[in-house]
Amino acid sequence: LEVPGLGLTKSKSVRETEAALNDALVAFEDNPAAKAKIASEVKKTAAKERAPTERSVDAKVDLVAMIRPDGYGNLQGFVGYQTPWGSQVTVGVQNDADSPEVIGQFGGVRPPFLRVQPKLKLDVEL
Repeated sequence: LEVPGLGLTKSKSVRETEAALNDALVAFEDNPAAKAKIASEVKKTAAKERAPTERSVDAKVDLVAMIRPDGYGNLQGFVGYQTPWGSQVTVGVQNDADSPEVIGQFGGVRPPFLRVQPKLKLDVEL
């Protein structure tokens, strides 16, 4: 109950309570009991045995393809697709088959029109 005419207000009591709670909160981390409780929780968590997981080997095949039509490298792009079973298919196009730099990289011959590289991914859980 608060009666301002008689000087009975709650503001002083609220300030005193807030100050006491704030002091207790600040001093709580330095309290030996709090440190012991935290240390016991850490030990309990570290000592907890984990359930063994099932061992498995999962294999997936990804495909990467590069299409290199005639041209001098002014068109390039890539597109990728993730299949529902987790494999990926990536196809790139770059029309640089007539470029002297590319022909030089392939020993004086034009690069193949289509190159496909399979990738094998193994997921092993022991």
